[in-house]
Amino acid sequence: MSRRINDDFLLLEDFITNYQLSKYNSDPEQIEKYKSMHKKLYAFLVFVAEFERQSINKNSDKFLSEVSSDLMLSLFCAIQGMYKPAKLQLRCGIENFIKAIIMIDTPQIVVETSVYAIFDAATKDKHFATVTGDKVRQKIRNAYTILCHTVHGDTSVMHPLSALSLLPEYDEKLLAEFANIYIGCVEHYLEIFYLNYPMVLDNMHPYNKQDVLDAMSKKTKSEVIHELYEK
Repeated sequence: MSRRINDDFLLLEDFITNYQLSKYNSDPEQIEKYKSMHKKLYAFLVFVAEFERQSINKNSDKFLSEVSSDLMLSLFCAIQGMYKPAKLQLRCGIENFIKAIIMIDTPQIVVETSVYAIFDAATKDKHFATVTGDKVRQKIRNAYTILCHTVHGDTSVMHPLSALSLLPEYDEKLLAEFANIYIGCVEHYLEIFYLNYPMVLDNMHPYNKQDVLDAMSKKTKSEVIHELYEK
């Protein structure tokens, strides 16, 4: 082993030995972004748990659980400064969410491997059939496209001088960009839930219901209420 490789490994070993999550949350602005993402995530987890508890559709439970896992792992990666893996995981979550929703009425979508076919199927699915639902579907698709571009076009890991240069580190701009996409995606998921399954929300424990409603923006709630009750 050359001296250069050995010296670089010693730097990596030192990083591993002294690795602490605390160094990734020293900035108050970071904490606020994590808090905003967590608030959306918590509401999503509540809705998924209630969806299963109220036995709405067993077909989708497994995939909705996968979406929950994708969102949690995505947030955890972002907290550690691993923005590219965070985006990849968030993108997986979009695919799983669209599948989970479609398979409620079309279980055979589970075997579909083409993302394009899955999104095409969404245009014909009842959950996205309303004006509001179709707008949300388009927003989810746009988020997916952005994630694809940023993941494939990320040059931050090219031409390293050291293995250590590839290790996670906080980046204010990248975190802000990621948080914006993450919050938007989960907001869209909650809107589709609320739009199609208001009875799930109504049948929740009052505390759970309040947590979900508080996590959604006023605009989202207004759009859903208009679609459901004012047309």
